[in-house]
Amino acid sequence: MDKPWLAHYDPWFKPAQNYPELTIYEMLARTARRYPQYPALTFLGKHISYKALLEQIDQAAGCLAKVGFRAGETATICLPNTPHAVIFFYAVNSLGGICNMVHPLSPAEELSQYIKTTRSDYLFILDALLVKKTDMLEQSRIRQVIVCSIMDFLNPAMKVGFFLTKGRKIAAAPRLPLYLKWQDFMKTAAARTYQRVRDAYSCAVYLHSGGTTGTPKTIMLSSYNFNALAVQGPQIIGADDPFNFEPAGMSMVAILPLFHGFGLCMGMHTMLANGMRAILVPQFSPEVLADVMVKEKPSFIAAVPTLFEGILKNKKLDGADLSCLKAVFCGGDSLPSDLKHRFDSFLKDHGSACVLREGYGLTETVTVCAVNPMLDSRDNTVGIPLADVLMKVVEPGTQKEVPVGADGEFCIHAPTMMLGYLDDPEATAETIREHEDGLRWVHTGDFGFMDADGDFHFRQRIKRILKVSGIPVFPSQVEDVISTVPGVRMACVIGIPHPYKMQVAKAFVVLAEGAADPETMRQRIISHCEKMMLQYAVPREIEFCADLPRTKVGKIDFVALERMEMARHTQKDSEDTTA
Repeated sequence: MDKPWLAHYDPWFKPAQNYPELTIYEMLARTARRYPQYPALTFLGKHISYKALLEQIDQAAGCLAKVGFRAGETATICLPNTPHAVIFFYAVNSLGGICNMVHPLSPAEELSQYIKTTRSDYLFILDALLVKKTDMLEQSRIRQVIVCSIMDFLNPAMKVGFFLTKGRKIAAAPRLPLYLKWQDFMKTAAARTYQRVRDAYSCAVYLHSGGTTGTPKTIMLSSYNFNALAVQGPQIIGADDPFNFEPAGMSMVAILPLFHGFGLCMGMHTMLANGMRAILVPQFSPEVLADVMVKEKPSFIAAVPTLFEGILKNKKLDGADLSCLKAVFCGGDSLPSDLKHRFDSFLKDHGSACVLREGYGLTETVTVCAVNPMLDSRDNTVGIPLADVLMKVVEPGTQKEVPVGADGEFCIHAPTMMLGYLDDPEATAETIREHEDGLRWVHTGDFGFMDADGDFHFRQRIKRILKVSGIPVFPSQVEDVISTVPGVRMACVIGIPHPYKMQVAKAFVVLAEGAADPETMRQRIISHCEKMMLQYAVPREIEFCADLPRTKVGKIDFVALERMEMARHTQKDSEDTTA
């Protein structure tokens, strides 16, 4: 049953300007009425207009209501970046429901946990990813599974090609009432005539992140949160006149996954709320991104360092005309200065006048809080705060601001500030604190400083969290999984540099007496991790130790391991240079 305090709340943020008090669905519907024939989505070459998209959303809402979905309930969207995910996201919102956004490659055990913690009764999933989850789903609380296929949105020729190469290898969904194919589902009822049942301040979306301490949390966000950032979209992309923005011909590559706040709000909702086109890319890879850049001529790209590094190495873009690019953004991980310089040169050599602009944000604020200005993008800075976003730097663990140039913890006050962590009022109170100025601030757990020009510089995360190809990885979770392998006494996981993924996990493992030989144990650990976690979290290196360093209070000292590993890399780099 929905909690009363989730139905409505007094916003913690009192904005300097009025943001639309609309639901996420209402924001899209308003745009669709204004630009009905503009393309809203592109998926593998197929275009969907705003009019057609809204019709499918209303149809899906009617069908969801028919199968029993009601206001306040939760639906889990476990899909890559496909039209189904967009349609369900807005359809669930139109019914007053909550969208639980989950990584499509989540193992069955992890998906089960997401379903339990969010009390989700409906699931939207891709057919190719269903087979390993059927046993779990049939024992879960899920009442209806909508099974989607890439072929649902392919033109006839591409559908045949996909079936012959991949589709015929995909196992059919079980013939049980629990499962409904997309095509059958969309025929179960007539389109729903919209009626508001929950307001803009109600919880609308669950996103999963490390919280500000590095331990997994479910973050509750409202329609108001998403729309406040969407309103700032024209300013972020550098529109000449943000208040009289004309979106004709504008498009963004939506390659960042929709289970992540950056991809969901910037790549999809901000585009659709402003009449632009979201180019949905279901596969997170530089090769696919290169193809899209050549074929679709996008105006904007938002990605992580891993993808930009991959683009530079991709031969498909040799000689390509990229004058279409008006803004390129990097987020989700720190942008190395060398990569920015190389990518800026790449853009110039390919006819684009823009540069790579780094930004900063966190899921607790629907990601983007600061970004480098279009005409003054600097190295080693995440830029300046967006309009109506307040940022300051305080001594960690306090509310005391530090002097300009001094390091401390970033704090943020913004209209995008989360409602809180699901079922965790203690963690919410620890993260969102009222300061002496009477405002509530998000204590981000991120460490850096503000310079004399007002630019913010991110140094590192206070919270213990890794970013592998921009995807959050929680060392404590990896350690817990490794520790369940018979023969393992203890484990500690840290991040180590990687030339392409920027960072990968390395595990230091102490074996129990009588354990198998190290090579056998290495294989067992990797195999178990691959079964229990996303590939991003699987350690790429394992080092066996007699013991692990400890702090003065007896805790495993992961900082000491990080320093040791950094010294090794420094020594290796020095030896390589000497050689």
